Amino acid sequence: MQPNVTFIICSYNRAHYLDDTLDSLLQWKYDLPYELLVVDNNSDDETPGIVKKYQESIDKDGKPLRYIKETQQGLSHARNRGINEANASYVVFLDDDIRATESLIPAWITFFEEYPDAVAAGGKIHVQFDAPRPSWMSHFLLPLLGHHDLGSTFKTYPNNKYPFGGNMGFKKEVFESIGPFDTALGRKGKSLNAGEEKELFRRIRENHDDIYYLPNAFLYHRVDATRLTKDYIKKQALGLGKSMKLRLRGASTATKIKNWLSEIIKLLGSAPLALWYLFNLQLSKAAMLFQFRRWIWKGYFKSSD
Repeated sequence: MQPNVTFIICSYNRAHYLDDTLDSLLQWKYDLPYELLVVDNNSDDETPGIVKKYQESIDKDGKPLRYIKETQQGLSHARNRGINEANASYVVFLDDDIRATESLIPAWITFFEEYPDAVAAGGKIHVQFDAPRPSWMSHFLLPLLGHHDLGSTFKTYPNNKYPFGGNMGFKKEVFESIGPFDTALGRKGKSLNAGEEKELFRRIRENHDDIYYLPNAFLYHRVDATRLTKDYIKKQALGLGKSMKLRLRGASTATKIKNWLSEIIKLLGSAPLALWYLFNLQLSKAAMLFQFRRWIWKGYFKSSD
């Protein structure tokens, strides 16, 4: 059966989580036209063996599970390779540390069947804590861990929102017109730079294309103890600031002003939230809201182009 959708999982040294991710995806038995493609971004752990284990466990009537290795380091390089290798007309990117719900794959396939001209969409993501949630981790910092929920209604994204990378899909043809992921942006090895998704969706919007939100394309993003430290959040924030600077390189003065007005509004918006936490005697949550914003600005101004 020719696949309509290729689900691409880019992975780098996350064999343990990848094992659980593939298990969660393959536990559901669908008679649907799709394939799974794992792009190993130069891992030196057991990633190839994990994929091989599941390839051997799939019977002859199972869905294809393919494996390729992209040695050029960087998430954007791995995603672009996945696009080129996909056998389907539509691609969906999933993280290597997710737990799929039963509705995830059918929701994506149904969407592209019912909206064949749609070029981009995003699904719902909730966080699954695999370690105790820190006292300073407020709801407003959960997007750093992948949380993304615009409600239970199918809709188009508002202009100030865009899908998250752990659950986003595209019509493959769109990359021919707007280009691939910017390889100067995104994570590379242990670097926590970002911005490649937002930059791509900006190009899609400039092309006057709608981006859809799919509430039933739902998954859980797993978060372990290593990502629940202040040092990790600081590294993420600094990476966001650095990525913002890279993303705005060559942009017009008006675009840069608009971007920084948005950042100032976010900073000012943190004030009433922090006051609410202070009123409820949650000082650590209030302090972290401002600290996070400070780290982003520091990442922007102290990074080199």
